[in-house]
Amino acid sequence: MKQQQNFTPLLKVSLLALLLAFTACSSDDTNTSEDTSEEETTDESTIDTNSYILVADTNSQGAYIINHDGDQLFSWKFDRDLGNDVNLLDDGSLVVCLKADNAGITLGGYGGIMRKINVDQSIEWEVSYSSGDDYMAHHDVEYLSNGNIIFPVWEKITADEAAELGFSENYDIFPEAIIEMNPLTEEIVWEWHVTDHVIQNHDASKENFGVVVEHPNKVDINYNSSQTNGDLMHFNGLTLDETNDVLYITVNNYSEVWVLDHSTTTEEASTSTGGNYNLGGDLVYRYGNPLAYDNVGEVTLNNVHYPNLLTTGNMIVFANDIYDNQSEVVEYKLNPPYQLNAGEDNEPEVVWSFTDPELYTAGLGSGVRMSNGNTLIAEGRDGTLWEVSASGEVLWQNTDYNTTWRAYAFTVDAPAILALGL
Repeated sequence: MKQQQNFTPLLKVSLLALLLAFTACSSDDTNTSEDTSEEETTDESTIDTNSYILVADTNSQGAYIINHDGDQLFSWKFDRDLGNDVNLLDDGSLVVCLKADNAGITLGGYGGIMRKINVDQSIEWEVSYSSGDDYMAHHDVEYLSNGNIIFPVWEKITADEAAELGFSENYDIFPEAIIEMNPLTEEIVWEWHVTDHVIQNHDASKENFGVVVEHPNKVDINYNSSQTNGDLMHFNGLTLDETNDVLYITVNNYSEVWVLDHSTTTEEASTSTGGNYNLGGDLVYRYGNPLAYDNVGEVTLNNVHYPNLLTTGNMIVFANDIYDNQSEVVEYKLNPPYQLNAGEDNEPEVVWSFTDPELYTAGLGSGVRMSNGNTLIAEGRDGTLWEVSASGEVLWQNTDYNTTWRAYAFTVDAPAILALGL
């Protein structure tokens, strides 16, 4: 078991960090596996002993509730590999992504199976969303207040079909879609496909030809055309803000967070009109890498995981490689309703950040705000868990795990924790 460490390494923290110590937990109140408490914060740099930690361990086919001593207080063992997310709900049940057998699309983070597991480890339901090499659910699943689930999907587009979209290279690609499903009936109740919303300046004979910077709400299909495995975008995280009905997506290979209007119908989501923003399924906002649409502004992301929306309306994301082989946890101040202006700086303000020479993972990773204002970090492929104060002091580390998809914090009296009998 890893001994607790108390030391202050070299780090980079925003000057506003101390003013933001009160920032707490995710605003997605339908997915209670994410930062569920809003305890008052203090100015003291102390470990948040009022919290337990949920670890999604992709190396051991398991998930665990641990305390700061590293003791496993509750565990789930799966009969197949994680693929990747776990959601702990208020009633103590767990919604988990798992890897399908005989998968045709096996890009990093593939899944295909979503399962809801009761406290007694019985299976409430299980759904599959994969079909040979045609489509595959992957990475993340969100459990919504209406009982639906929403998840990202790779869809195969052949080289010939990609050429019709103005793609500049000659190989099959796997662009993204999003599916919302009723898991009890397996009915698809809403869907979105990025191929309905692409722009390109490669082939003037195609209808979607245009000047990329003049269409900030569209996706340049050729931005990452050198990704020869066809995984152009690589969605790895979804968060639905049900209050405002907008969907946040971390887009790893574009190094951006995209925002969609979820108020649209499926029909509207395939067009550029309709919904609260009257943009249909076009992007209502995007940030982190303005180079992805030939725009101006500071680049603050280079690969990215987990769009963690806080109750303050701010968002924490894990920037995998913003420095050379060094990661950073970044908090942005968001200001909906959103607007994207062509040729103007659309980037939000960075209000807090943390990095360290020892903090690096090329993939995976997460950051969540704890009940006392500390930030819990999962260092992905290294597996190390970090707890840092608002001022950037490293208060605690755990190295018991080799690979952690994410880590979530729960207060000891959170409904989910009580439901587990802890």
